[in-house]
Order: sequence, then C-alpha cells, then structure tokens
Amino acid sequence: MAPWLEAIRSQLIERDERESSHRTLIAHSQRLAQHAAMLHRRNQALLNASLGQNSGGTGAGTAGGPGGTSGGQTTSGAVGGTAGTNDAVRQAMITSLESQLASTRHELSEQYKIQSTNAQRLLSLTDQLREFEDKGREEKDELRRLRTEVEGLRDRAKWHKEVVQEKERQLVILQDDLSALELELNQVTKQNQDLKTDNAGLLQRWLEAKNDEARRMNELFSTETTRAKGMSSSPIPQPTSDEPPPDITVSTEAEEPAIKS
Repeated sequence: MAPWLEAIRSQLIERDERESSHRTLIAHSQRLAQHAAMLHRRNQALLNASLGQNSGGTGAGTAGGPGGTSGGQTTSGAVGGTAGTNDAVRQAMITSLESQLASTRHELSEQYKIQSTNAQRLLSLTDQLREFEDKGREEKDELRRLRTEVEGLRDRAKWHKEVVQEKERQLVILQDDLSALELELNQVTKQNQDLKTDNAGLLQRWLEAKNDEARRMNELFSTETTRAKGMSSSPIPQPTSDEPPPDITVSTEAEEPAIKS
C-alpha cells in the first residue's frame, strides 16, 4: 500500500476510535442521566405515597380519640386509609415502571439507531477497505512490474558497463598499437632520410667519378685524334708481317653505382 493511503487509513482509524470513545461516553452519560431522572421520579412518587399514608393514619387516630367516636368507625377509617395508601403506592410503582419502560424503549430505539448507523458505517468502511485492498493489489502489481523493469535496467546497465570496459581495453590496445606503429614509422622515416642522404652522397660521388672518367676519355680521344691526324699526314709504314693493325676502341659507357634502398 502506498504511504499516503496508509497515512489516510491511519488517520481515519484514529478519528473513528476517537469518535467511538466519545460516543460511548456520551451514551453512558445519557443513560446515567435518564436512570437518575427515573430514580428521582420513583423516589418522589414513593415519598409522596409515604406522606399520603402518614397523613391518612394521623387523621384516623384523631377522629377515634378526643371526639368519642365508636370503635367500628375507627376500624373502617383505618382500613380505608390503608387501602388508599396501597393504591397510591401501587400507582406510584406503575408510574415508575411505565417511566422505566418508556426509558428502556427509548434506549432500545437509540441502540437500534446506533446499530443501524454502525452497520452503515461498517458497510462503508468495508467498501473503502475493499477499494484500498484493490488499490493496494494494483500498486503491488505496479511495484512488481517496476522492480522487474529496474532489474532489467540494472542488467542492461551492467552489460553496457562490461561493453564499455571491453571497448576501453580495446582502445588501450589500439593506442599501444598506434604508438608502436608511430615509433616504427618514425624509425622508417629516419632510415629513409638517412638513405636519401647516403644516396645523394653516392650519386654525387658517382657523378664526379663519371665526369672525371669522361674528361679522361675526352683527353684520350683528343690525343688519339691528334695522333691519327699526325699519322695521316706522314707516310704510312708498310706492315712487315701478316698481322693486322691493332683496333683501338674507346668505351664511353660506364656503369652506374648501386643506389642503396
């Protein structure tokens, strides 16, 4: 049951208990007042009957003494006074009983009214209790559903946390691989720079060597050309043997140096 429903229910119970305690006190007070009034009326009736009996007896004694009446008249007067007193007491008792009966009937009707009111209140409270139980059942179902949803969300959060941790581990591995590749790339770049520098030096030396060789070949070619011109202007000696003259060829091709890669 929801906290606010429980608070309302406790307040209603406290109010009912407070009103019930006051209602019981009021009912007892009313019954006590009615009973006191009835006793007062009964006592008053008995007191009036007793006073009437005393006054009747006194009148009968006075008539029989000083007046010189006969004994028969005195006896008849006493009997008449006793009968009147008994009738008065009986009438007072009847009146008291009728008053008590009326009071009892009134109390019974009040009790019936209270019983009817209590029955109606009991039905109302039963309906309210049933409504509260239905609401409590619905709230229990809702609470169960929310708990199931919370458990599902917790599982999903746990799964996402594990996925994030796995992604973080993969990220660390990728960062390490990236650092290693960057280091290797820097080393390769440095090696390439060193190779470029070495190749440039080798190429420069090779070009210088080839220039020197070409210069020497040009000088040799110039010398041979000069000799050939001198020999063409002088008589050509006849060969003394059958051997052919030597063939002088100048190679102008040169091998390139191997470039480091």
